[in-house]
Amino acid sequence: MKKILLGLQVLLFCLFNAALLATIVQLSGVSGPFDHLNYKKPEYNNVEEYDPSLQRINSSTSLITYCDSLYNSSFSDNKGGAFERHYADIVSSVIRKRFYHGYSHYSVSDNYLSVLFSRATLDGYSAIVIPEDILKHPNAACSQQSIVMMDVLKRKGLQTRKVGFSGKTAGHFCFEVYYDGGWHFYDTNMEPDVALLNAHNRPDIATLVNDKELLLKAYSRYPKEKVLDVFSAYSYGTPNAFSAPRGLIFQKAAKFLSYTLWIFFLTAFIIVRRKYLRLAHKKYVRNSRIYLPQPEQGTSPSYYPGITAPGA
Repeated sequence: MKKILLGLQVLLFCLFNAALLATIVQLSGVSGPFDHLNYKKPEYNNVEEYDPSLQRINSSTSLITYCDSLYNSSFSDNKGGAFERHYADIVSSVIRKRFYHGYSHYSVSDNYLSVLFSRATLDGYSAIVIPEDILKHPNAACSQQSIVMMDVLKRKGLQTRKVGFSGKTAGHFCFEVYYDGGWHFYDTNMEPDVALLNAHNRPDIATLVNDKELLLKAYSRYPKEKVLDVFSAYSYGTPNAFSAPRGLIFQKAAKFLSYTLWIFFLTAFIIVRRKYLRLAHKKYVRNSRIYLPQPEQGTSPSYYPGITAPGA
């Protein structure tokens, strides 16, 4: 038992130091020698509507404030009840300009546990799903851009739902917004022709997929084969439900543990250490007892009748 506790102490002590070092690196904001674990940031292709000046929008609050200001400057006198449609269009336009395509991942200096777990299993575990953290990056994949926009719209009281695509060679992630008595399709990542879709009252995905001519015109800058493959099969998510609930729980838990895991290892080390010392002390006390020989008892005369004891 002592050997097991001794080995456990060594393991916990090493884990404590490793976790503490990782936390210090994370707090410093510099990955340093662990840069090789980070995922490479994709480069802007100079084709999308990306506007670097919008990098100042780095939180959900600042994004909503910016979209509110655009809406108020354009529709301050609008009393026709078309807030949902106009606001959704504004947020969509901002998101298209705020990000360029490419997954944004946590780095070792952001959330080292997500990075390590992702490297050991699947890359997706470090692909950010928390809206606030996605907005810290200039790039975002289709799912991430959708998550940010859906989060903003839900905060403003609009109803949204995920639309997932599963083509034979590629997948895609978009969403729909409910207003004017129906659902309307938005895709901030592949950036279809906004004027064309608005001219058709921004149709839902079912209408768009069934109208192949409109679909191909809307995505005219992509090869026909790719468009038909990506949009060949789709499914809906639950309205107003977060699109990646398990990922959200995992990343929040990993972020919390990335700052506190060393405390758990230190506490476990102290507990095991105390148990080891108690066990060692007990064994020492048991083995340290001194044997004191008892004085030899005198022979009683009653055992030898007829013999007179000396001095009798």
